[in-house]
Amino acid sequence: MSLREGHNEPSGYARLRIRVIAGLNLAKKDIFGASDPYVKGFLYNWCRRNYDSPCFQTKTIKKTLNPKWDEEFVINVNPRQHKLLFEVFDENRLTRDDFLGEVPIILAETTILHERSGIEIPPRDFILQPRSPRSRVKGHLRLYLAYISENEEEQETDSQSSESSQEVSNTSTSADWEVVELTPNESSRNSLPAGWEERIDLNGRTYYVDHSTRSTTWLRPDEMTSSGTPQQRQQEQEAAAVVFRNRHHVSQDDTIGENFEVIALDGSTVSANSSSSAAIISVLEPLPTGSRRSHGDDEEPLPAGWNQSIAPNGRIFFIDHNSRITTWDDPRKKKSHSDGMSPCRSKQPLHDATGDTLGPLPAGWEERITDDSRIFYVDHATKTTQWEDPRLKKLGGPAMRYSIQYKKKYDNFRAKLRKPESVPNKFDIKVSRSNILEDSYRGIMAVKKPELLKTKLWIEFEGETGLDYAGVSKEWFYILSKEMFNPYYGLFEYSAIDDYTLQINPQSGLANEEHLSYFRFIGRICGMAVYHGRLIDAYFIRPFYKMMLHRHISLKDLESVDSEYFNSLQWILENQPDCLELTFSVDEDVFGDKKEVELKENGRDIKVTNENKSEYIQLIIKYRFSDRVKKQMLAFMEGFNDLIPQQLLTMFDPNELELLLAGLQDIDVNDWKAFTKYRGGEYNTNHPVVINFWKVVYLFNNEQRSRLLQFVTGTSRVPMNGFAELYGSNGHQPFTIEKWGTPADLPRAHTCFNRLDLPPYSTLEELRAKLLFAIENTEGFDGVD
Repeated sequence: MSLREGHNEPSGYARLRIRVIAGLNLAKKDIFGASDPYVKGFLYNWCRRNYDSPCFQTKTIKKTLNPKWDEEFVINVNPRQHKLLFEVFDENRLTRDDFLGEVPIILAETTILHERSGIEIPPRDFILQPRSPRSRVKGHLRLYLAYISENEEEQETDSQSSESSQEVSNTSTSADWEVVELTPNESSRNSLPAGWEERIDLNGRTYYVDHSTRSTTWLRPDEMTSSGTPQQRQQEQEAAAVVFRNRHHVSQDDTIGENFEVIALDGSTVSANSSSSAAIISVLEPLPTGSRRSHGDDEEPLPAGWNQSIAPNGRIFFIDHNSRITTWDDPRKKKSHSDGMSPCRSKQPLHDATGDTLGPLPAGWEERITDDSRIFYVDHATKTTQWEDPRLKKLGGPAMRYSIQYKKKYDNFRAKLRKPESVPNKFDIKVSRSNILEDSYRGIMAVKKPELLKTKLWIEFEGETGLDYAGVSKEWFYILSKEMFNPYYGLFEYSAIDDYTLQINPQSGLANEEHLSYFRFIGRICGMAVYHGRLIDAYFIRPFYKMMLHRHISLKDLESVDSEYFNSLQWILENQPDCLELTFSVDEDVFGDKKEVELKENGRDIKVTNENKSEYIQLIIKYRFSDRVKKQMLAFMEGFNDLIPQQLLTMFDPNELELLLAGLQDIDVNDWKAFTKYRGGEYNTNHPVVINFWKVVYLFNNEQRSRLLQFVTGTSRVPMNGFAELYGSNGHQPFTIEKWGTPADLPRAHTCFNRLDLPPYSTLEELRAKLLFAIENTEGFDGVD
């Protein structure tokens, strides 16, 4: 069926072929049976701001939730002015027709191909959207959309050129190449199992898509080990969920009851009131009989009113019920320890991140000093010595307190968030686990007043009974974020050869016609997570956080994303680029089609010289990180700012913004140290500088450890299976330390290689001060690559 035939097409208009193929899993509105669905199509003109009369309407299909129309329409459209709207209804003879959903398509923001001979354009499934939060909508509408070529000569020319290129290809093959037939083993090697697909991303990296599980991997299916079995994948997912639930915000401190001044795991004291009598039990855990420190049967008893207990990290402490305080120091040994200190013991007690002493050495240990004044430790029980302080091992796990500066920022941020007014007490979201992305998308995007999303969230999973007192909403954010950022859907992609650092996919519009609407939805979800004090399970490249903060993106931000490209631009910056014959333009590869993009007006005619190379590099970086994903980023920030005002974000830096969105992960320093490599031949595990470095890391609080990890690797996230699986931009790359510079220099980092260049500082205090200055002033620190 053709509409508006016989009319000359005005300037800027094109003929669009529409085929309404089918509806999939539509909502059931008729209580007496299945629906009788049909589709209406409208054309909206942005200039006149009105809809034309119905462009077309399909026939009604009786008694089905999966109708098949397969009706074709051809209309004249102006892609710059028109929007298509498809509305699905259930025909009702007694009352008005029931609304089953709509699909809006903005032609200017939608990639629609031109029909050409020999090229098959597949149909697409569009998610049906509600008109309002009260609309009960589900399912998809399958459509075929394609522009019709203006004349048939283009098709014939394309066909002839294709045939001629094929002939040239065949000629060159026969003349210059030897055709080799694959052996059976090679042939089977090239074939993939059923349901798998091989793809290549924009950086030329090959990855594999498993359509059955909607997942992606860098490994070929036939190269995957037994760890890829469904049972073990399920175990990995459960382990990842546990790690996510253990992440936390910086301002969430544990409280202890009974008005005690309780010692924390890092040695500091925490004041508390009597409002939580149960909380004290988890920290002041009674010491088991077999764990009590024994010094003989005639051991002196504790003074009256004192009790001995053990903290969750294994450290023994003492409770004075008389003054209601706790301490690490044994009250029986205070006097003897101060009077009779061995001359071999250090006169400067070791302090943790809060400034408190770590307490006495464990039973059977002794501290001594070598002839060259190096401190070492003797374990009389095993008759061994070591350089590392045995007290530090217990600090290698979770650290419970955070930097005062970041904590103040977070508390100030929470205090400035405005509470919604004139809205209901809660916002209900009902989703199914198997369809959580689409159900959540419908529910969130149907909200026209963002203030409603700031009310208490009440999440309900279909078929499950439970009350949402924060636990269900946490699980919803976790499962939903796994789906939203899954590269399978084409909205995001992995930034390097790892599976945990994400960036926006510049070709997201080809994978999803409604990609901008989805980016606004994802922005709303991230804003909701921040507003409600929840976390998302995603870590992005550093430029993403800088774009959220409207900050300048520099050359060093490129290294952790694409090391080869970074090295090329670095070479241009340091050398004469005239020999390369570059211009202010780049070639963009879109599914095999080369497209030249000008970085500035008439850029293809402007050569890159030594005088303008800095401008060229800055424009390259701007195009790569910003211009290519400008529409997607604007849509994301529009959704995010629906809940979080932009001015409130300015108090954070990019590293802190990552912690705000994804939270702090408990970092195991023992595991970190075990899988660290030393480069250059001078540093090793027993080198004094390396020993001091790990002392500093052990004494860091958890936020400082995260900032150090961000400084060196570009992200605060630890792989699910620990530091053994740490990746860089060139594949598996363990954390590495190399000797560099002089004590006058600051440490510098190579995020591409997960490498820390550490100068040979002579004292622990100097190393700690220089390292803290480097990681807390990364924005203006020229030593970071």
